[in-house]
Amino acid sequence: GGDSGGEGGGGRELPLLNEVHAKAVLRDDLSAVPGDAPMVVWTDPVTLPWSEEEAEALLEIGGFEASLAGSLPGGFHLRPYPGKPHSLLMLWEAIHADVAVAREPPEEAELRGSLFAELTLRALSRAVPALGGYLGEDGSMTANVSVDGGYYSKAPDNLPLIGPAAGGPRGAYMCAGLSGYGIMAANAAGELLAKHVTGAPLPEAYAAGFLPERWESEEYRRGVESGAVGKGFQI
Repeated sequence: GGDSGGEGGGGRELPLLNEVHAKAVLRDDLSAVPGDAPMVVWTDPVTLPWSEEEAEALLEIGGFEASLAGSLPGGFHLRPYPGKPHSLLMLWEAIHADVAVAREPPEEAELRGSLFAELTLRALSRAVPALGGYLGEDGSMTANVSVDGGYYSKAPDNLPLIGPAAGGPRGAYMCAGLSGYGIMAANAAGELLAKHVTGAPLPEAYAAGFLPERWESEEYRRGVESGAVGKGFQI
């Protein structure tokens, strides 16, 4: 998802954050979703289909579990996963949004594992009712699912840091904070960085917005904190 360096070329602290993100791969033995289906993204808030007893139990536990009994942010999505057997890739960032990550993150991210998979499946069953076939009568998940995950490294404005390292020695450049789009953005990010290094003309539309030196400005920092500065898009 992008490098997570904490300092620029001059040893200055950079505002890079690490977030836990996970994915679940479900073996779709029921063919609930056609293999040629497009990506499905649910953007509206959702309330999971708990029984009255389950909702009461979650509220009694408190904390994260209690939040599951109420309205939850949307953003869960799925798409067919290439290969055999036919599988589905499922994601829902809201399930790990409350997990705090240290400045120097642990090597292994703290994932909610099977709970993440079950909650995401429950949510997606609202968008694709056929997925409800993987939930037992007692609400338990009966699907064959594997869960994996790690960190997204990002700046608070959710824009990458590409260009000369602020405060660094001449010839020091950086490309970091790609916010989970590392593979997808690699070609464009590498091309932009190469233009900086070789002195080629820079794209006027966006090159300046990605410069690491923007975080040297106290006005810019305050603008991001207050919401006056727009943020990059992330699913």
